[in-house]
Amino acid sequence: MPITIREIKEHYDYYGLHDMSSMSTAEYQQILANGALFWIDHHGFLRSTFSDEILATNGVQFDVLLSHLQELRSKVDS
Repeated sequence: MPITIREIKEHYDYYGLHDMSSMSTAEYQQILANGALFWIDHHGFLRSTFSDEILATNGVQFDVLLSHLQELRSKVDS
């Protein structure tokens, strides 16, 4: 079932994710600490908080994901 605009808005409202581009680093760190983007389930899997999608199921996959994010770093606006 597709995610609705209402569900996106509810998620943003719940976690205060309205304008990430204007968040301070401390606010962004708090968003992460609050589990707004990721969480670890009872199997030890890394999941997306919003979609519940499994992103990594073990430490090796997690490391591969981190490596991929590092590769993308140069493409993220500084």
